[in-house]
Amino acid sequence: HVANEGPLHHVRITRAFEMGVHEVTNAQFRAFAEGTAYETEAQLDVEGGFGIDFDRAVVIQDPHTDWRNPGFPGFLPGPDHPVLLVSWHDAEAFCKWLSAKEGRTYRLPTEAEWEYAARAATKTPWWTGADPTALATAGNTADAALRSKVPKAKWAAAWDDGHAFLSPVGSFPPNGFGLYDMHGNVWEWCLDWYGADTYAKSPVDDPQGPATGSFRTIRGGGWWNDARQNRSA
Repeated sequence: HVANEGPLHHVRITRAFEMGVHEVTNAQFRAFAEGTAYETEAQLDVEGGFGIDFDRAVVIQDPHTDWRNPGFPGFLPGPDHPVLLVSWHDAEAFCKWLSAKEGRTYRLPTEAEWEYAARAATKTPWWTGADPTALATAGNTADAALRSKVPKAKWAAAWDDGHAFLSPVGSFPPNGFGLYDMHGNVWEWCLDWYGADTYAKSPVDDPQGPATGSFRTIRGGGWWNDARQNRSA
């Protein structure tokens, strides 16, 4: 594992919670943004959102990118693709809107809840097991399809999952809890502040992460990442 993944520790979730079956889609986010005239932080930032320089195969901040146009060459995500370039604050605003709309509380999961949901009662690196090649049919990760569009993506796996960039939600089988895209497609925001040493001192029951911080936690990996970065850990 990498340095900030340890130490291995026990966590107990004591309260029942629900998780969205799919990642939030463009159609769902559009209903929120257009219904409330909401502008994302990437739209309001003159430097734009974070996208990919596909010629150099590096992540950059691009003033021309936001959730409506994430900047893929020759590919515009559709309504059933997961929304991209949404900040933590944007995700929080979406949850508050949905809570008011439906009269029940929606929130981001804690990091512990996310990992519990992603693992689906498994202890292996992926819910599919210990063999990374099983991800070829279980999640949208960096692969031959990506490398066909971005030759410099040398970390991409040899298999071809049929999606160079994003895949529509639910394109791959769900895990044992019935949740889709817990490995790959797009990263997911968690409620917690990020802390490099959090796991060494977090409580066993329902950990909430540090009280303060500079960054929020993201989990799950994405279409741009290799199998190692798409693990449950």
